[in-house]
Amino acid sequence: MSRLLLLFVALVAFPAMAREWFVSPEGDNALGDGSRAQPFRTVGHVLDTSIDLTKAGDTIILRKGVYHECDVRLRKRLSLRAETGESAHIQCDMKVKDSVVVQIDPEASGSRVADLELSGSMYYGIQLQTGWYRGEGQQKTGASNIVLENLRIHDTGRDAIKITPKCDHVTIRNSEIWNTGAADPPGTPLERRNAEGIDNVGGSHMLVEDNHIHDIATTGLYFKGGASDVLIQRNRIENTGMAGILVGFDTSEEFFDLQANPEYYESIRAIVRNNIVRYTGYAGIGLYAARDAQVLNNTITDAGRLGHAAIYFGIPFQDWDANADRPPSVNPVIRNNLIVQDGGTCVEIRWSRELGGLSGLRGAPGTDYNGYQNRRGACRFVDMRVDSPLRAGNLEEWQAHEHSDAHSLSADFKLDAQVRPGPQSPAIAAGIPIEEVKLDFDKRPRSGTNDLGALQSAKP
Repeated sequence: MSRLLLLFVALVAFPAMAREWFVSPEGDNALGDGSRAQPFRTVGHVLDTSIDLTKAGDTIILRKGVYHECDVRLRKRLSLRAETGESAHIQCDMKVKDSVVVQIDPEASGSRVADLELSGSMYYGIQLQTGWYRGEGQQKTGASNIVLENLRIHDTGRDAIKITPKCDHVTIRNSEIWNTGAADPPGTPLERRNAEGIDNVGGSHMLVEDNHIHDIATTGLYFKGGASDVLIQRNRIENTGMAGILVGFDTSEEFFDLQANPEYYESIRAIVRNNIVRYTGYAGIGLYAARDAQVLNNTITDAGRLGHAAIYFGIPFQDWDANADRPPSVNPVIRNNLIVQDGGTCVEIRWSRELGGLSGLRGAPGTDYNGYQNRRGACRFVDMRVDSPLRAGNLEEWQAHEHSDAHSLSADFKLDAQVRPGPQSPAIAAGIPIEEVKLDFDKRPRSGTNDLGALQSAKP
């Protein structure tokens, strides 16, 4: 075999190695070549489909500085990140119509966005696009197997991160998200705002961990539309206009995959554990049409200041569509949570007479081994269901009528400024060991005991 033929065989068998493309505010799109020595000036130039520089698996590296760009769009599997040890910020002018800072197409599944600051845009900091639609048995997938980590996303027109149907296996970790809804004029009523920290409609197997989500116009994060097997752990969520974490919520009928979820559940088999949720307008952790949800070892303080409760079973109306089922939540497991309120309700189950009567829960609430405190008196428990013998009462009445929380307690839990139980706290060792909760919020071992809440006590 000739050397030329051998070289040809080698090139076919071993495709070219992934390349790194460098971008700098001091670079030049016309004279640069994308190398570290001669970077391009804009990210959009590297992604320009008319010149098609990148191949799947390439990495785009941003040198330090601010990039005034919108709609940075990944159309193939790429990594987009800042140079190691440097700070790079993509800022999109909010006045640009229909703008998003970073978009990821389904064809870019497997991509990673990391170590960047993203701000502005009319709509979202990051949007994961979908090719899914329902009808005639045809389905397509969305941008999946995406990793978003070490990001700072803020001052977005609407949501910080928007996940659309069938964008599955998305990981969001080690990021800070704040000040969503920046496009709303000052004084916009809460009911007219729609600006979550993380908005997931129909994306299954999402992992959200070790993030700080704060000062959010509406809800810190929710996942709905039949999202299954979602894990939310070790997040600090504070100062939200509406809810902290919603397991399910309220989705239009057209976005459900009825082959996988014919009952229209909003969430299936979610686990929410070791999170700290503080200062919410409405529900601390809410369950809406949630099937088999587990809410474990969370600390919720000062929730529901405008309404609802620290733990809230809500009702999805699903746009009042005639075909939708609007099921109640079923089979929840709510254990080892620590709830400290300042006048707000501790647990509430909603019922509504609308559409012939709708309930937030079927069966028992699944609450036990939890700690409840209200700094302004006894904790309030509400069950609005028509067949409930208890519409509102204290913990003892709730235990007697709901057959739940048999091992839960009401006490002053002596939390420090970081909401960790002090050395004399009744929360210490008051929980039950749970196989799914071996570590606490700080990833410290539970050491054979399980304190209530997200944080193990500081042992002497």
